[in-house]
Amino acid sequence: MKIVFKDAEQFQITLIRKGFSQRQFSKKIGISEAYLHQIINQKKNPSPAVAKKITEHLELDFDDIFTVQI
Repeated sequence: MKIVFKDAEQFQITLIRKGFSQRQFSKKIGISEAYLHQIINQKKNPSPAVAKKITEHLELDFDDIFTVQI
């Protein structure tokens, strides 16, 4: 199973609305900017732990921004 963003563009808009750049946000959650970029572009999939960090720091529910593909 893979965890992917429902809408990568909407995620980037959410980052901006919350006052983060991709660089700032990746540092805040403890991953590299390159890894976050790969997750956004669906080149890599976040682990459940990373997905949880993303949702917690953006104060969103998992289902708000992610979907699970089988």
